[in-house]
Amino acid sequence: MAKKTIIIIVFLFCLVAQVIPVIRSGTSIGNGLGFWGPNGHDGVWHLALINQISNPLVINMPIFSGEILQNYHPFFDIFIAYISKITTIPSSYLLFQIFPILSAFFYLFFSFKIGKLITKSVKGGLILMFLNTINTSFGWVINYFKNNNFEGESLFWSMQSPSNQLNPPFILSLVLLLALIYILLSKKNIYWCLPILVFLPVIKAYSAIPAYLLFLFYVIKNKKHLKIFIVSLLLSTLLFFQFNKNSSSLLIWQPFWFVRSLFESTDKLYFPRFTSLAHSTILKQIIFYTIGIPIFLIGNFAFRLLSFKKILPKSWFSLSLYFSIILLSLIPLFFIQSGTSWNTIQFLYYAIFLLNIPLASYLSKTNILLPIFIIVLQLFPLFASFPQYLGKVPPAFLPNSEIDCLNYLKNQSPSIILTYPYDNYLKNKLTTPLPLYAYTTTSYVSAYSKQITYLEDEMNLSNSGYDWQTRRKNSEKFFKQENEFQDRGFLLNHQIDYVYLTTSQKNITKLDLNKLSIKSVYQNSDCEVYQVIK
Repeated sequence: MAKKTIIIIVFLFCLVAQVIPVIRSGTSIGNGLGFWGPNGHDGVWHLALINQISNPLVINMPIFSGEILQNYHPFFDIFIAYISKITTIPSSYLLFQIFPILSAFFYLFFSFKIGKLITKSVKGGLILMFLNTINTSFGWVINYFKNNNFEGESLFWSMQSPSNQLNPPFILSLVLLLALIYILLSKKNIYWCLPILVFLPVIKAYSAIPAYLLFLFYVIKNKKHLKIFIVSLLLSTLLFFQFNKNSSSLLIWQPFWFVRSLFESTDKLYFPRFTSLAHSTILKQIIFYTIGIPIFLIGNFAFRLLSFKKILPKSWFSLSLYFSIILLSLIPLFFIQSGTSWNTIQFLYYAIFLLNIPLASYLSKTNILLPIFIIVLQLFPLFASFPQYLGKVPPAFLPNSEIDCLNYLKNQSPSIILTYPYDNYLKNKLTTPLPLYAYTTTSYVSAYSKQITYLEDEMNLSNSGYDWQTRRKNSEKFFKQENEFQDRGFLLNHQIDYVYLTTSQKNITKLDLNKLSIKSVYQNSDCEVYQVIK
């Protein structure tokens, strides 16, 4: 009974710790909807995409009118969209509240099962649950001595265990990856590996590497399941290239970009004198990388490196696990992504995640004081991260008055909406919480109007390789109102149906309604909607 009680307490603690970063986002804060952490950008993007999915094989790009979704892994969004349609549960509740709880439950369930299986002890299961929940980088150590606090999870670039839920496709891929590992280790229901392997590449493309390597090594050992490997590889390849036709051009050879930027970026380690070595003579470059690469790896893997003190017993699983970890660590060391250079760090996410397994095995066989010490020590950075998600005032919000304007647009027939190009300087005149239009470049107009916008969320457009810069120039030119004929032609040529402006944006530009042949159809204190007369 005592053992079951401990398991339940640890499970519930880990569950709460996992969902805290996301559970409050999209909920009312009185004067609007609040968004904590990066949910004001990332969560809102998923919401925009979810609300545009009707045909899962051909998805309209919600923030780039006239184009279909490309170079993206949309299965998570398709999954949530159809659950919403079937259950009639609003997609926002599914995204921010229901899915995080369910995914955290299964994530911890499989973590416990695998930990118990590989260590043949309940202690191993509990340790892996803890590690998959709180294991973090050494960023907090640097931050403690530098700023006297325990923050700094991503100081060395990579996201860590406490933030899994901030990336919904990522946590879904981890759940399926854990399920795959459990199936293979337990040798039960092997045919369930087929749908897992087919869908993982379109949930999170980076997860395909460890998934297929794990199954390949298993198949080498158990050749009777070769058919599953071949069929899943064919189906997943077809499905992947349905959405990622130009994905190969996204990776750029740029050796040690993350190592250099680690010491060049003001929000990372920032050591410009040391970085100067990387741009000097060959000898000084060798010195820089000889020191810099180990710091990058040690900082990110942190306590996980203890697992190498005692390698897992030689087996198909240990070989595939370590091979995956090495490969996933090497890719971001040599490649970056076009558009958003740092996106390839997500390969390292999976290496960091997988290394928790051998670490749990090692800690389960050592003196109990060591795992207790590591777990207790990492509770400090965990608890230090909670205020940013539990604070009364969120970093970003969507005002009720804007929700009214967006609800008006939501009730119109399918339309294309023109929004004002994101202006980074608007936030300088405002206080926290920042309205989403000033917070960062986001997809919020599309997300909450359920309509397609001409141009929004330049960050995600860069990630997927769209030429958003041309559209931004065209949009900026329109809002300068320098030529009434070109401006009217712009609206008609791009099939714009509505123009949406916040009050702050209206004060920047003055639209001549008569010359543009547009009319105000909805207005309140914070925003105005104009309809294009055609």
